[in-house]
Amino acid sequence: MKLDRIIKAFFSLSALTALSRASGFIKVAAIAAFYGRSVEADMLTAVMVLPDLVYKFLSEGLVSGAAVPVFVKNKDDKTLLHQSFWSIFWITFAVGVGLSIVLALGTNGICTLLMPEIDVAFEPVLRKMWLILIPYLTLGLLSGVQTSLLNSRMSFAKPAFGALLVNLSIIVGTFIAAGDSIIIIAIANTVGALIQVLWLFYLIYKDNVIENGFRNAFVYKHSIAIDYLNASAPVIAWISILPLIPVYERHLLSSSEGGISTLNYTEKLFNLPLGIIAISLAHVILPNLSLLQGKERIRFLAKSLGLASVVILPIIAVIWFGAEFIVRVVFMRGKFSIEDVDVAAGLFKWYSMALLPVSLNLMLNRGFFAAGNYRIPFIAGLVSALFQLYLCYSTVPVYGMKGIAIAAVSAGFIQLAILLVTTLIKR
Repeated sequence: MKLDRIIKAFFSLSALTALSRASGFIKVAAIAAFYGRSVEADMLTAVMVLPDLVYKFLSEGLVSGAAVPVFVKNKDDKTLLHQSFWSIFWITFAVGVGLSIVLALGTNGICTLLMPEIDVAFEPVLRKMWLILIPYLTLGLLSGVQTSLLNSRMSFAKPAFGALLVNLSIIVGTFIAAGDSIIIIAIANTVGALIQVLWLFYLIYKDNVIENGFRNAFVYKHSIAIDYLNASAPVIAWISILPLIPVYERHLLSSSEGGISTLNYTEKLFNLPLGIIAISLAHVILPNLSLLQGKERIRFLAKSLGLASVVILPIIAVIWFGAEFIVRVVFMRGKFSIEDVDVAAGLFKWYSMALLPVSLNLMLNRGFFAAGNYRIPFIAGLVSALFQLYLCYSTVPVYGMKGIAIAAVSAGFIQLAILLVTTLIKR
């Protein structure tokens, strides 16, 4: 695919992603207005680490990195594509359910780790919210398989509409709760994830991508499932470390009331340009990288990195000089005070510096995935994750919330350096 067609596909996906992110801001702003930086907001933010991690898993290519190359390879053979999709779908379902059972059994310990300083009166509510959100894990992973199938056919915008449906469900739930039972918002999250899965199935069957019919869904080819698991195993191993980072960040900030929710509000702002630009571009280039070989793939990846850098650097400058204005416009209403604006803006300003390395890492990883090399992203991700955990431990006691940003930026550049050097060596 030529670069101009990539840019066209990128803009169509990023436009819908922007709409989804706008709804995400409405969602977070509504929560901020009804709950501010309260204990309820901290509880919601603490348990929302699970949906946030699913988003992180999918954006890092946990599913698409292994699934898209398989679907691209088999796209001209409908029978084999059908077998590939359902084999990957069912093995992902099994993994998701298995992990969900583990998370359910560990509810008490996980909730204690998320909010060790929580008042005992709120502990039952926190545990109930965690249990309600656990199905989000399986539903999110399945939506990743469905999206990968559609992306392999160069369909990007329509699948991305599913994220908008999730946000709309949460917004409805937030206004139903209206500052009362925070549990309603947790329910709305899981319901939204189910709606997204149904939407993606509608797209798959509407476009006749695979063989239609209920009976045709019960297909499982062991060799395909095993190849998929073997390909994704290094990515799974690396990404399994990632939950430690947000959990530990929230653990460090839990002693300060409102600290966890402030981090949440900042991450939502950070994810806006990340989702619209970097993640959208990474989704678009993966199917095309899977079709290229050798130096052609490297040249195409270099052009993609250049395009991302040109767009991202001015955004970092805007955030650096306009963080307070951005936070005030997005969040300052209801219980979200001017003091809250100052705290969140200070964190957002420093956090924005991670945009460049994180964005470029997403695309460099796709280059390795397309080549069937999952070991290098695993090593780079593991080293940077461990380094980030260490920096959180050493900088938060000294710099407070700013230490979270310092750790994220430093780890991002460590990962970028490893990926760039390895890419140049392999060239």
